[in-house]
Amino acid sequence: MASDAASPTNADDLREAILARHRPSASGVGSTIEVVDSTGSTNADLAARAAEPGIVGTVRVTTDQTAGRGRHARVWSAPPGGQVAVSVVLDAGERAERLGWLSLATGVAAASAIESATGVRPTLKWPNDVLVDGKKVAGILAEYIPASTGSVVVVGIGINTDMTADDLPVPTATSLLVESGDPVDVAALVAEYLSALADTPWPTDVDEVARRYRDRCDTLGRRIKLSLPDERSVEGVAEDVDGEGRIVVRTDDGQRFTAAAGDVLHLRPTQN
Repeated sequence: MASDAASPTNADDLREAILARHRPSASGVGSTIEVVDSTGSTNADLAARAAEPGIVGTVRVTTDQTAGRGRHARVWSAPPGGQVAVSVVLDAGERAERLGWLSLATGVAAASAIESATGVRPTLKWPNDVLVDGKKVAGILAEYIPASTGSVVVVGIGINTDMTADDLPVPTATSLLVESGDPVDVAALVAEYLSALADTPWPTDVDEVARRYRDRCDTLGRRIKLSLPDERSVEGVAEDVDGEGRIVVRTDDGQRFTAAAGDVLHLRPTQN
């Protein structure tokens, strides 16, 4: 649950606090944990090292990410200390057909970790936005990187931790401080997230990943507007996610429309 103790204020202390809570994982997640005071992008840092021997399992953390990126190259920013960014290198192996589920599984892990560490229960908006009462508290970016030593995926997450209401960049964002009323124990949150990510059944049991995702996904059953990368849009009821993690929408004319990418807007019953 949320703690009223101050989080460590420098990288060395935060790393030690994470290590004190981190349980070694058979999957290798967290085999190396790096914490830096500030960096442009934890994802970019690890992506640049994708060919290094032993890079799989490496975790990079900061509470001051100055050039974070979300989906569609959007900027993801926060004042120093207001957010924690965590990136992890995973082995992509020969699992290209299952990569679509990884970012969805990461969303489930993030939501579970937030609930365990703070008591706040998030939901997911397809594909992997982490919401609290309809406002975004965390975003995820998974990047596939081919390398001569073996392809990897760098999966990164930014969680709004101790941002105040005045710090929030847009009205549709929130933070764990705003939602819980308590300062966030960042080390505990990161440790819970690494544990949840290590325990995800991706890629060996996609059916279980899908079950866990559907349990957390607030998009399913809602009327939505889906904005597609080619600037088209589709409205209807989100019926399901298919075997590849794509959203399935029942459109107003009764057709089923499937999309692998896009931005979802949850519509109220009278909104169009």
